[in-house]
Amino acid sequence: MTARSLQPDLWAVAVEEAKFTLLDGTGIEYAAIGDGDDYAVRDKDRPQVEIRRPGDDFRRLGALLGRESDLEQPIEGLYDIDVDDDRHEAIKGTGLAYAPIDDHDAVSVRDQEHPGEIRRPGNDWRKLGTTL
Repeated sequence: MTARSLQPDLWAVAVEEAKFTLLDGTGIEYAAIGDGDDYAVRDKDRPQVEIRRPGDDFRRLGALLGRESDLEQPIEGLYDIDVDDDRHEAIKGTGLAYAPIDDHDAVSVRDQEHPGEIRRPGNDWRKLGTTL
């Protein structure tokens, strides 16, 4: 058996809408999945797209993005900017991939096994990583 086959199917567990919490100062909502250290994460303005991964995956993403930026980040229009698929880089040891959006400190994050992406300023992802 591989390590992957031992992980639970996070999409098989229902996550109640009421469990989602807005991460203070960001546009990211998150909810624990079951009793473990697994989370459903979504953009508050696009709740139909979730990324479900272990907490360590989000912590690694936050650490990878480094220190907070003091750049003012416009949120409007992030989904209108083209991000080529080949710009997404896998984060080693996780099921996530990320890509910078244009010249902003904004990041597109994808679950490599499920469709959809979440685009938020880098500081939102850093804060999520430190909160979880």
